[in-house]
Amino acid sequence: MITYLKISGFKSFHNFEMEFTPLTIVAGTNASGKSNLFDALMLLSNLAETDNIKRAFKDQRGEFLELFTQYGENDFAKEMIFCVEMLVNKNIVDAWGSKAILKYTRLRYELKIRRYTNESGLEDIEVIGESLVNLKHQEDKWIKIVPSEFREIWRPKVGTGKRGIPYINTTLENEILTVEVPQDGKTGNKRRFPLKNASRTVLSSFDTTDFPHVLAAKEEMKSWKFLQMNPEDLRKPTDKSNGEDKVTQSGRNLAGALNRITIKNEFVLSEISRKLQSFVPNFIEVKVLDDKENKQFVIKLIDKDRKEYSSRVLSEGTLRVLALCILEQDDQHTGLLCFEEPENGIHPYRISSMAELLKNLTNNFTEEDMPLRQVIVNTHSPILVNSIYKWENDPTVSIWYAEINNRVTDFEEKRIKISVTNILPIVKGTEYQLNIAFSESQKKMTLETVKQYLETTGTLQ
Repeated sequence: MITYLKISGFKSFHNFEMEFTPLTIVAGTNASGKSNLFDALMLLSNLAETDNIKRAFKDQRGEFLELFTQYGENDFAKEMIFCVEMLVNKNIVDAWGSKAILKYTRLRYELKIRRYTNESGLEDIEVIGESLVNLKHQEDKWIKIVPSEFREIWRPKVGTGKRGIPYINTTLENEILTVEVPQDGKTGNKRRFPLKNASRTVLSSFDTTDFPHVLAAKEEMKSWKFLQMNPEDLRKPTDKSNGEDKVTQSGRNLAGALNRITIKNEFVLSEISRKLQSFVPNFIEVKVLDDKENKQFVIKLIDKDRKEYSSRVLSEGTLRVLALCILEQDDQHTGLLCFEEPENGIHPYRISSMAELLKNLTNNFTEEDMPLRQVIVNTHSPILVNSIYKWENDPTVSIWYAEINNRVTDFEEKRIKISVTNILPIVKGTEYQLNIAFSESQKKMTLETVKQYLETTGTLQ
């Protein structure tokens, strides 16, 4: 679960900071930087997994040079800097089934990437710094959103042997930037990575529980999912021969996932049917059929007249909601879910039901066995924002407003004006306060102000 993010040098972000709760809503008009936030998270997730940073950058919109903050017509930032704080699961398992229990579940990862001209005269990129440290308990203010009676479940108490050195650290050795990774709990066992045109992150190269905290940070960032549902994928039955039974980011394998969940608990179908009916009242039952002849699983919906409809003929809006209902009941769904404009295809009167569903897809920290789940949504719907605001006294829910502002800054010894993304918290009724410092004018972002901004731009549904 991501709890804090700082970015400089990426797209429209300059000295940008934001905190996150299990359910985080980012509202704003078009071209306000909401999608850029998701792009930053997607880049970090890919960099934690890929063995080539150029490949991670190619998944972004535009050429990699265009991803660096632009300060003038031909002036771009030289570096990107990211800082991510996270809450990770204390139990970690590697790809070979080896298990470990973490001493610390609150971690901070920092990454620095530089663009340069290589020997061939071409623009290139490289990693020039990484660090991973545990957050000291006395410095960890975010954890207060977890109820005190459950706090030690999610952030275990540490008695003796407190960690004093980083899990990943960048130093200068023989005038070469070098990343050091000491093994957890052991001395004299340290791995070194000289950063000489480094083409991948050091974090991405660790796969075993020999370095459990490094692996936990990597697995957390890999778990960030970005729902971009494709109607064709949503409608397809699940082919038994592909061995896949998890819902993908495009919505593939809905039937396979539903079949797996149903085998474990047949009563789940009733709950999914009930939840879907709150959005589409005409459908009263969800079924998953084993089509043995065609070797596939098929989803069918039954209406009030007992007519059956396969997923192939269902609307995109119905299938999008069904996918979320299935994810809610899937105990294998963990991590962060980023979802753009969940109000699309939903009747305005049903948006409050969507708000409930989004919240149910998150973790409120009151159940020890519940997986760490988080949802970040971007929206331009004042109706959805208003529906979420009913949880104003719930510290696990937060609403932010994104906008583009002009700012004067220094660039290569010059004072210049740039347009950057600001994402500000909406004032809540709770006494819970965020840890980022904001100016008095920034603190005045209220629900009514945000609704007015959204409605006057013609985005009222």
